[in-house]
Amino acid sequence: MVRNIHVAVLDVDIPARILYEARGLCSAHFRNILQETAGQINESDLASDNPINISVTPYDIRGGHYPDFRKMRGHLDQIQWPETSPIDAILITGGAPGVYEMDKSPWMQTLAKFLRTIYDQYPKVRILGTCFGHQLISHVLVHDPKDSVRDVFVEICPLGREVGIYTVQLEDAFIRSFPEALGHLSQGQLRIQMFHGDRVMAVEKGQAVTLTDSPPVSLPAPWINVGSTPICPIQGLYHPGRVLSVQGHYELDAFGMQMMCLDSAPRMQWKQSKLALFLEQIGPDFEERQNDAKAFASAVVYFLAGVEF
Repeated sequence: MVRNIHVAVLDVDIPARILYEARGLCSAHFRNILQETAGQINESDLASDNPINISVTPYDIRGGHYPDFRKMRGHLDQIQWPETSPIDAILITGGAPGVYEMDKSPWMQTLAKFLRTIYDQYPKVRILGTCFGHQLISHVLVHDPKDSVRDVFVEICPLGREVGIYTVQLEDAFIRSFPEALGHLSQGQLRIQMFHGDRVMAVEKGQAVTLTDSPPVSLPAPWINVGSTPICPIQGLYHPGRVLSVQGHYELDAFGMQMMCLDSAPRMQWKQSKLALFLEQIGPDFEERQNDAKAFASAVVYFLAGVEF
């Protein structure tokens, strides 16, 4: 029996113009990688009897376009919409804004409220986030002012941006949840494209954060840290059966990352030497990805299909 999975992708920003002209909005990037990955999984013995079919509906969040709650899987008064299946998951894309700017951002406040409603009232709907989406999830769902043990917050990376391919040391608990996707990675390390200047932090209450030392990560159960780099100690968040986020960009290849850099350089006033360094870290634009993006995309598809261990 085919497992049909309907994902609502919430576009919170637009990609670089040249990237948009070549490949469309961020929602299209996710549609392509998720459908491609599902097709590859379907060719394996693991999914041959129950193939996975992923459909994507994009939503323009800046324009105030949100999924109707009545379309969410598990809604008590589920309406049978003839044009589409119930929404099984929402995915919040990356974007330029910082979560710490929420007080001055009405659209971000609306999105945060929507995310909280999905998490609290629609337990059958899974939640995904990438880059900004990952950071928003941490702020809305993990940060708790009443927590007497830890502080969870988003801040500008004091050690600079992560741009290009970086190696994430995955947590064993996360790898064990998706052995088919991640079990083959050498030493539990995931190489993935990055493009961010903010990071999620979790520190003991009252603990000082220094520029050079990443404090021990402490997350409230059942949240699991996906992995870490020296600059960014929380590279993703995993709540079994509910939420999966990641700081990196498994949806973008070297071409996409190059376009992001070339577009950002004049706006962010990067020196030519910095741009050259970032492009070197991204690597050449080969047809075959030179990182482990497909491995993480496989974990995402297994997560959407409920294949967790």
